[in-house]
Order: sequence, then C-alpha cells, then structure tokens
Amino acid sequence: MGNRYIVKQQAVTPTAGNDILTVITAASRRARIVEVAVAGRGTSSAMQQIEVGRSTSGTTSGGNQTPGKFDHTDQPAAVHTYATTWSVQPTLDAHSEVIGWNALGGANRWIPPKGSGFEARNAEQLSIRASSGVTFQPMSISVVVEED
Repeated sequence: MGNRYIVKQQAVTPTAGNDILTVITAASRRARIVEVAVAGRGTSSAMQQIEVGRSTSGTTSGGNQTPGKFDHTDQPAAVHTYATTWSVQPTLDAHSEVIGWNALGGANRWIPPKGSGFEARNAEQLSIRASSGVTFQPMSISVVVEED
C-alpha cells in the first residue's frame, strides 16, 4: 500500500462535459483513486451525476492544487498533481464509473470494489468529469488518491 493524499473543492458548480478534477501522475509513479465523496449544496431537488475514469491528452491544464497528506503528516509530499481547469478538456474513456446524488443536500461516497480503484501510471491521468445532460447546482467534492 502506498501513501494516501486528499484534495477537495467546496461549493463548485460543475460544467457539463468538463473535468472537475484531473489526477495527473508523475513519470515512473502510479496513483489510484480509492474514494470519491460528493455532497449537494444546491437550492432545489435535482439529480446530479459525475463520471470517474481514465482520460488522455487535454491541452494546457491549470488551477493545479497540491494534495494534502491523508494518513499521517510524516509521509512524503505527493508527486502527482490535480488540475481543475483545461483550455481543451481531456478525452474521457468510453466507459467509466457513474456517481449520482441529489443537489439538495444529498451525498454519495464511491469506493471502488475491493478497494482497487482506477489506476494510472507514468504520466497517465484520471478524470472526475461532470456528466453531459445535467443542469448542475453547487456541490462539494473530496478525492482520496493512493500513490506509490
């Protein structure tokens, strides 16, 4: 088991078809998503949905966040990064996990089967994307990633 790191965004309103967060691995390292927690912060009851999966390319990432240490404070700093904006969005794989919740305070916590998670390595990336066809309201999200 590697070291675990966490990142969050609060009261963000996703844009359908765009990544909310993209995990970008470093060369010769791997990372896997082990938990995604979402919570609605909207003003009316409405279905919300995001997708978690592997992605490729994308042009000019930005809004990078430094992950926080999850398990203990003496673990090394994370090598992977999180992008929150792109000038051209990454291409999400054709098949991905879907996470749904209610905008009016509903929540969902996704933990991959048997704790395995999507894994990326050697500068590959994993996207957490706002699904198309949804009118989004504000939400909060936290993501735990294991790196080794």
